[in-house]
Amino acid sequence: MRSLQAREPAALARLRPRGLRQALPLSLRPCAPSPLLGHRGLRPAARPLYGPSPAASGPITPPPSSRSPGPKQQSTPRATAARAARDPVEDAAAAFHAGSGGDGALADGGGGSNGVLTATLPPPAAAASGAEEQAQEADPLEGPGLRARAAPIEIGFSGGRPQRFDWFAQWWPVAPVELMDASRPHPFTLLGQDLVLWRDGSGQWRAFRDACPHRMAPLSEGRIEKDGQLLCAYHGWRFDGKGTCTEIPTARTPDQLHRATSSPRSCATAHPTLQRGGLLWVWGQGGPGAEEAAAAKQPYLPPEIQVDGTATAGVEAPGWTFRDLPYGHNYFIENVVDPAHVPVSHHNVAGDRYKDARPFGMELTRPVSLEGGFETRTPDPWTKGTVEASTAFKPPAHVRIQQIHTNGGKTILALYSTPTRPGWTRHVGQQLRVAPPGSSSLQGTGFSFFSRPLPQWLTHTLSALFYHQDMVFLHHQERIVAREAAARQGEQAGAGASPSSPSAPVPPPKYFMPTGVDRGVTAWRSWLSTFAGGDVQWAPGTPPLGPRETDPTVLFDTYHTHTKQCVVCSAALARLRLVRAASTALGMLTATLALAAAAVRAMASSAAATPAAAVATASAPLTGGGGGGGLLLAAVARGAAGLLGSGEGLALALAALLCAGVAAAAGRLERLMHVHEYSHQDNA
Repeated sequence: MRSLQAREPAALARLRPRGLRQALPLSLRPCAPSPLLGHRGLRPAARPLYGPSPAASGPITPPPSSRSPGPKQQSTPRATAARAARDPVEDAAAAFHAGSGGDGALADGGGGSNGVLTATLPPPAAAASGAEEQAQEADPLEGPGLRARAAPIEIGFSGGRPQRFDWFAQWWPVAPVELMDASRPHPFTLLGQDLVLWRDGSGQWRAFRDACPHRMAPLSEGRIEKDGQLLCAYHGWRFDGKGTCTEIPTARTPDQLHRATSSPRSCATAHPTLQRGGLLWVWGQGGPGAEEAAAAKQPYLPPEIQVDGTATAGVEAPGWTFRDLPYGHNYFIENVVDPAHVPVSHHNVAGDRYKDARPFGMELTRPVSLEGGFETRTPDPWTKGTVEASTAFKPPAHVRIQQIHTNGGKTILALYSTPTRPGWTRHVGQQLRVAPPGSSSLQGTGFSFFSRPLPQWLTHTLSALFYHQDMVFLHHQERIVAREAAARQGEQAGAGASPSSPSAPVPPPKYFMPTGVDRGVTAWRSWLSTFAGGDVQWAPGTPPLGPRETDPTVLFDTYHTHTKQCVVCSAALARLRLVRAASTALGMLTATLALAAAAVRAMASSAAATPAAAVATASAPLTGGGGGGGLLLAAVARGAAGLLGSGEGLALALAALLCAGVAAAAGRLERLMHVHEYSHQDNA
């Protein structure tokens, strides 16, 4: 193992002037750059080209030790100045892809020939001499030396070279089929590509480029005709399920129509689609060759879900849900492989920030690899009634979070993330509950928030609270990281450093992660940097990441991100509007009847008491006299009391109150199906 651990005490390194630190020999510098980031060893994958390409699956540039010898590079004054301006501490902060302390040690697993890279956190004692310095450098939560015993981050690949991950040559889940409206086309963005999803006459869902080949009008604004073809509503061109143009209304003759529709230029660009596990999957590439490439690969499904979408025996699967989230795919995966955030971020929903946040162990049980992703295990989870937990990432989009309970039952979160555009991802997921061996009872399994016997639309609506509890962090975090990265690039450019190549890997965020509970985040960033170029590959012309959203009604929007696109929730919203309108009308009618009945009783009571009082009451509105008004109010009060004392009067009053309550509740649910604002400051 080649150690990159500092041999100079950290305190002395901090006191040494910057220029003198740069002049130190490598062995005396505080830390050295990481081979995983390409400074002195294995370079991560360059970002793949858009669309199918032989280079998309090519190897990454091998380590210098395995390259053929070349001419010695000459050092120019500009390059020397750039190296002098670079802080070795900052270089080392990137050593673990996510800046996990910057004090890491890396090994190439035997020269790289066996295809395993190992990264592990070194013992704090190696950076300081004496018991006092060791105690200062030790992890304050895990104790001295515990990080040295942690399992290393292993990166596995075959043939001595890691292969490049092609973001476009993948199956991506876009929506649960049962929640899609088959009567109309749906716009969808995948990896920056604008698509239209629609179901043809054979019942097969299709995905086309959302542009009519005629004049590039969006096909998502078209119609699905009775014959099951897609009509462009601009000029009336029609397309079948394969993208072939079948009708051009302005063609003068059948021969002209035949010549036009026989041209490949008249065809819509189709992406392969697949219905599996109750989900609609879309292949990331379209056009010639896409069908053959897609047929050679199958999307990943949880083993508890069958091809038709139903659950296996002993498993409860309530069904998939989906949500468009205003943060990127990278941050979705990073968030769900981090169990430490759950009791804090999801306070009062899935934990208690004051009682459940504590140290726990985490180990890598499946090495980081291109196709296999990685898996972490938590032998001592913080959740009550759970004996073991694990989190597994399966490229390109799936994360499985599993809890094994004391009774032998299991709770599984099956989560997918599909990158749509920079700063946005489509989440598809559901909770699975597995009964203990030899039992059919699901008691003791499942997160209580998702296990309540509620209507599907209400579960979708209330789950926004769970999403928004960490969304409020992740949306801003992604943009903060992007801004800091841009600032670092500006500083490097000002120092004379040459600009990075467009195909160069995206540098990871400069996180500080001193405890072992961030091992899942480190594994994810390692996979992303080593195999996938450090970031999602977007289609050419994709707009860049947008700014931070400060308007809560926009950030916490639920209507456009789910309700409008879900047939179950949109139908429920229509019913809620009807219920609110009917309740309001019925309540007003009931209140009017109650007031009328009270007035009649008041007049009858006054007339029966004294004829003079009745005359005074009748003339009070005309004369405006104070005495008459008092008599009128007294009569109304007696009438209302008499009405409430009777059975029919009490029923009218209760009916009016009930209608008002129903209208208010329906209005509140309508509001949540449009906007569900959340603040951690208000969640005590």
